[in-house]
Amino acid sequence: MMEVFFCLSVIEETGATRQEGKMKALIFYCFFACALMTSGPSILFARVPAGQDTIFIPGGALSTLDTIKIPGGTLTGRENKGSLEATINGDTTSTGARVNRDRVYALNEGQYYFQVAPINVYNPFGTLTIAGVPSGYGKTKPVILIANTGNAHVVIDQNGGISATNQVYGSLKFENIHYVTKELDGYQNSELFFCGTIKDRPQKLTIANCLFEFSNIDLFDCTNEQGAIGGWPYGAKFFITSSYFRNMFEPLQWWSSRVFQCKHPIDTLWVENCTVTGGGPIFLQQNELTDFAYFTHNTFVNIKKNWLLSPYYRTLFIVNNIFINQNWVGEDTNVTSGGQNPVKMFTSTINVDSVSAQDGVVVQGKYYVGDSSHYSHELDLTKLRIFVSDNINYYDPLLVNGYYASSTYVDSALGALPSYLTWSFFTPPFPVRNVPGEWMNSRTQALFDAYGPGNGGFVERRTETSDPGTVTKGIADASVVTMMAEWNQNQWGDPRFPTAPDIVHSKYIFGDYDPTTLPGIINGVKSDNVVTDGAGIQVGITKFTDLTENFHQPGHLSAIDGFPIGSLIWDDAALANYNPAAAMLAVLLSYLADGYPIIGVKPEPGAAAVYSLAQNYPNPFNPSTTIRYGIPMRSNVSLIVYNTLGQRVTTLVNEPQDAGYHEVKFDGSALASGVYFYRLRAGTYVDTKRLLLLR
Repeated sequence: MMEVFFCLSVIEETGATRQEGKMKALIFYCFFACALMTSGPSILFARVPAGQDTIFIPGGALSTLDTIKIPGGTLTGRENKGSLEATINGDTTSTGARVNRDRVYALNEGQYYFQVAPINVYNPFGTLTIAGVPSGYGKTKPVILIANTGNAHVVIDQNGGISATNQVYGSLKFENIHYVTKELDGYQNSELFFCGTIKDRPQKLTIANCLFEFSNIDLFDCTNEQGAIGGWPYGAKFFITSSYFRNMFEPLQWWSSRVFQCKHPIDTLWVENCTVTGGGPIFLQQNELTDFAYFTHNTFVNIKKNWLLSPYYRTLFIVNNIFINQNWVGEDTNVTSGGQNPVKMFTSTINVDSVSAQDGVVVQGKYYVGDSSHYSHELDLTKLRIFVSDNINYYDPLLVNGYYASSTYVDSALGALPSYLTWSFFTPPFPVRNVPGEWMNSRTQALFDAYGPGNGGFVERRTETSDPGTVTKGIADASVVTMMAEWNQNQWGDPRFPTAPDIVHSKYIFGDYDPTTLPGIINGVKSDNVVTDGAGIQVGITKFTDLTENFHQPGHLSAIDGFPIGSLIWDDAALANYNPAAAMLAVLLSYLADGYPIIGVKPEPGAAAVYSLAQNYPNPFNPSTTIRYGIPMRSNVSLIVYNTLGQRVTTLVNEPQDAGYHEVKFDGSALASGVYFYRLRAGTYVDTKRLLLLR
């Protein structure tokens, strides 16, 4: 995934030259390279030469040049307790320098790692990688559990009440890991990781195919503030893919339970195929510019506060996502005037504003002209590229009718839910508004209206508000609404509800909220409270569909790439067929199709910048579907449909065609249900995709 963005960043920077011919060639080369880099299996652990000698280091781990395989243990035996952090912390020379600053620390699938001390690493020029790898112990993700000793918690630092389990100077990468972030006695530090760097050194967080359970304030604190150790102020990058952040609900306040906070300018924020349940402001940036943000195929369920705080972006893609009960707790004037939203408006799901020094927005150094009070014209509203498409924004009627409009909770004199917060000089109660939450506040909507087609790069389309029909509902029944309402009114200081209910052990939470138990399968039945292994018992998960909840929805397909909207981690077949590079290309082509330049060059009307073959839509289909493709120059084109035996079914196109975007309908009325393939040949370009006919 990182390679895809690298290509895109080259395109954007080179686009400033306005050399259209060179740009088209560069785009083609970049996406060709991306396809090559993302088409094969990972070679993360194939770098060690055959016959490489091994060495032993603290913790009993076995090491090669690039990879240290750390032994874990069983749930009951807790063998090699503390081996994880002892191995990582001890992998240094006599001077304290890292032996290999980009070492991979490999954990065995099917084993359990009991952390009894902090991970504490100074590695500002390298990446600390923790990855689960196949082993003879089983296929379930290796599980990290935090086992405190008596009353001695696993904590690296404590300052003003802010504490963290671990701290790392440098970049971090997690792959195929299950991290239970509460200690086994139920205690949880404010942060899982304090993240720091040295002057002018950018850092990166990569999370792929991981399950993180629980959060207090942040999982990753990348901000320089009290209790932190420096943050990431020099060009942070975040790549979070195919992961699930489960039960991210800390019941003591609205603004906790975040995947990360980074109150510094962010170079890249890439979130793809992820799910978050119950969190607060999941990605907290605040009054800083994010240069490039890409959110696709994610599912956000019951997010108590806004999923994305900052309204400041140079390039922002929000496509193919599901939002269920987003920002469900609402806002009052105390909240909006208190700085949660820098523009002092309700925080809408889609929240965008201009980037200006007058508003105190902090930007990357390359966008300052002369001094920090003057910004480059590259940040003018006409230059911003904002693409919002094929999303579902749904509020459950159980919540709307059973809470927001219920006489049990609405103050009849106010005509609204009451807030008794005393953050201002005025006398409460104040009306709670933004319930259900706005899709776009008035400022954001005005920008889309003013800088849309012909005037700028803002485009929004195909927003659904109907029930996405997920297998697991965001709200199970009316009892969950009662729990949510009473908890939230307690947060608003409502004297009618002086005690907050135990919401974390209700159906609002999708697990059992217990760090001493693990999800798994017992005699073929999915469970949240597996405590030991044995005959017929799988402890942990091999894939996300092993969990008791499932947020797959089969009824809403993206017009951009043909896959179901929302996170695909809940559909094993769809995820296996998903190609991130092809999906990114489909997004770019969809944006370009409306005449919006993703680069510094505006293509001629109707011109395709690159050879491309999009996924047919709809897919699956019955009995017809549309196939769309683009060619940048006049070419001999053939488009042929084959069956699974490689036999030609029909020829849809076989002729020279002019440059541009083309589409053709394929009618499968005479065919049997099943899998078929369509192949495009245009000049020297060849691509094949799968389509599924279901009767």
